[in-house]
Amino acid sequence: MILAIAPAHAAQADTRDHAISFDIPSQNMATSLNEFGRQAGVQMVFPYDVVAGRRSAPLKGRFTRAEAIRRLIAGRGMTIAFEGSNMISLAAEQRSLRREVAATDVMANGDIVVTAQKREEDLSKVPQALTVVSGDEVEKRKITDFASLVDEVPGLSINYSTGGESYGLLSIRGIGGADDYKPNGSPSVALHVDGVYQSSNAYLGMPLFDLERIEVLRGPQGTLYGRNTTAGVINAITRGGTDHFEGYVDARYGSYDSFRAEAAFGGPLGDNVRMRVAVMTDQGGGFMHGMGAGDLAGTQLSVGGVVQSQVPAITDVGERKGFGDKDLFAARGTLDIDFTPDTTLTLKAFASRDRGDARQYDRVSAAEDSTVLNAGEDSDPYKFYSAKYYDQSIDIQGASAQLSHLVNDDVRLDVVVGAQSSQREVGGNGDGTPYPQYEYLFDEDLSQASFEARLRNERQGRFNWVVGGFFMSDKIDYQSQWTSWAARTIYHNIHNQRRRSGAIFGQVDYEIVSDVRVTGGLRYTSDQVDSKGRNVDDDPWGISNYAAFFATTPNFSWDKQFKDSDVSGRAAVQWFINDDLNVFASVARGYRSGGFDGTSIMTLAETDPFQSETVWAYEAGLRYFRGPLRVSLDAFANDFNNLQATTRLANDTNGRTNVGKAKTRGVEGSLDLTVLRSGGHQLDLDASGTYLYSRITEFNSNRIADVLATVGDPLPGAPKWTGRVGLVHSYSFGGGWKLSSRANVFHHGKESNRLNAVVGNISPAYTLVNARIELESPAGWSVYAMGRNITDEVYFPEMNGAARMVGAPATYAVGFRVAF
Repeated sequence: MILAIAPAHAAQADTRDHAISFDIPSQNMATSLNEFGRQAGVQMVFPYDVVAGRRSAPLKGRFTRAEAIRRLIAGRGMTIAFEGSNMISLAAEQRSLRREVAATDVMANGDIVVTAQKREEDLSKVPQALTVVSGDEVEKRKITDFASLVDEVPGLSINYSTGGESYGLLSIRGIGGADDYKPNGSPSVALHVDGVYQSSNAYLGMPLFDLERIEVLRGPQGTLYGRNTTAGVINAITRGGTDHFEGYVDARYGSYDSFRAEAAFGGPLGDNVRMRVAVMTDQGGGFMHGMGAGDLAGTQLSVGGVVQSQVPAITDVGERKGFGDKDLFAARGTLDIDFTPDTTLTLKAFASRDRGDARQYDRVSAAEDSTVLNAGEDSDPYKFYSAKYYDQSIDIQGASAQLSHLVNDDVRLDVVVGAQSSQREVGGNGDGTPYPQYEYLFDEDLSQASFEARLRNERQGRFNWVVGGFFMSDKIDYQSQWTSWAARTIYHNIHNQRRRSGAIFGQVDYEIVSDVRVTGGLRYTSDQVDSKGRNVDDDPWGISNYAAFFATTPNFSWDKQFKDSDVSGRAAVQWFINDDLNVFASVARGYRSGGFDGTSIMTLAETDPFQSETVWAYEAGLRYFRGPLRVSLDAFANDFNNLQATTRLANDTNGRTNVGKAKTRGVEGSLDLTVLRSGGHQLDLDASGTYLYSRITEFNSNRIADVLATVGDPLPGAPKWTGRVGLVHSYSFGGGWKLSSRANVFHHGKESNRLNAVVGNISPAYTLVNARIELESPAGWSVYAMGRNITDEVYFPEMNGAARMVGAPATYAVGFRVAF
């Protein structure tokens, strides 16, 4: 390898000291590195054969030397080492390091790069609350989907509804738990995967694997992310192609015959083309024990003491151990193309197939629940009674393209195009009983397409800006079939919904005086929703009581439209007290589009649209990042108007409507600290927590009792306390051998699962203890053992009256991983 040495021409200085000014245009990489050494006052050592023929990124603005060199060589296939106080050496990337700078690239000054504001920035410099989980941590903490992220990120929660585990509702800072569980809803937490907005909660079923990082943005994101972000945004960024062939295989076997395997490999297909392929499977793991129909086996519907022999009796399907098994496969392909040094295109395609068991609710013991719905339950929460063992069919597939083009030395164009679809068939009984009170079958077909284009300044400096436009359309065709002995019939809801949303937006930040920066942004959004459908009472047995039971006339149809537009945005001021400490304060307005109910429509009143929800959000924060210590503190206050929720309507049915006003207040904090680094040992501590106060301050209802019972209640999905403490220890034996261990403790406070919550709708607090130990070899392979909920705590993520969904008991796994 040929090394080039660029001598320093300025006074020698510590490469990690205060920020200085740089002005280096995009040009030949070797020339840029020479100029960097001159402006930074350091000596540069770099492999000439790696930089030959490459073009550098432009660099203009005030940065620390470590931050500046990272920006200069971003995506150029090199890593950085700091040699003492006056030398920086570069080397070619090895093994699994990405060509592109990742959020886990921690520099000598502690920088972590994120793209929360749709440009690469240091985490410590972003003026908003943000949690980042690296891809390595995702794997080690057993985060396999968006739901499992909940027990790793304080302030994040998930509620389930009638559809069970496949119908989760994410909430951040107490917002989102009252959302619509059906696929046509507008989630308060906006999911983005590789820059593509996921328009429906249905995409929560997307598995997570081979990730670069996950970013959790807290609070309204009304400027850069727009509609339906009143709670926040979750960004999942997957890994891409690399300049060198590399990959890994990871497989583990565990409790309840669970098996999970991942594999990925990538590398160059030519001088300007790189690829990556990743696959995964998740099998088994069912920990529930099905007991069949129990005491209700053979039961027939009786009306007025007369048995209705034309109605099928409840059948007994017998016992089934290990119910809840997964049967999931997924794959992703990535192609990175450099048309020129200034124009790149990333193509991704993804598909997953889920044929696992549809996990069911159980009921509290018969001693606590003497209703006809109880089939003889005991106190064991892992046993349940059912007349059917439902499985599910969930397919998700999609593709995206991201184009980045340097228009000139000062302006970059970014374009993101995505298209995807989902098909789901899920059945169950939300009451946790074999009795067909409300037995359901859901059949859903979703498709969406989106386009976003942004222009931004390339050289970050005193004045930065981004402007763009966004368009999204989706269509949802779905139906729900209900078998109801309560209404003595089988009935259908058949829905068709079309949505179109467009927006233009812009954001600027400006250093008004030295070390004081202001940020401002606005977004105009226009939404249109068309809803068509019909309600059908099949009356297969000729004894339907639908009209009297629901106090309405069945067999009706609707064709309605909703339109709205809104201006949302954010303003912030940030003061960099020194290179390690900064504080900020912000005010933001968030917007969530109105629309139509997606639950089962019993009456025409439920087909009316609900109006858009808005929030004013206020936040202040502090960041201190210095060496082995990182501290973040945030305080926030949110005030909601036209709060959207599903609640009991005047006609005694449940419907989606605007229920009034609510507020949340809270404090969040995180601490990362290297406690010990000596003699081959390293001990790291990370801790984070959220205190949340939420209240419904105004409730609209014709029922005075509901108003009195609801005003003053906390919001659904809003635990008062959540927190996590983790310890990570590693010991290097020498010769490349390393032993690492970690233990995490996560606490989730009690929370209500419904609006108008009663005791049976409040999930108790729980604390989970997880652990992992791994032995890494110098040959690139490792073996590990891990445990989740090792104290075997019984906990319930969802309580629905006498029905409940229990969390997993203690589970253990052993695994093998090899990287090449």
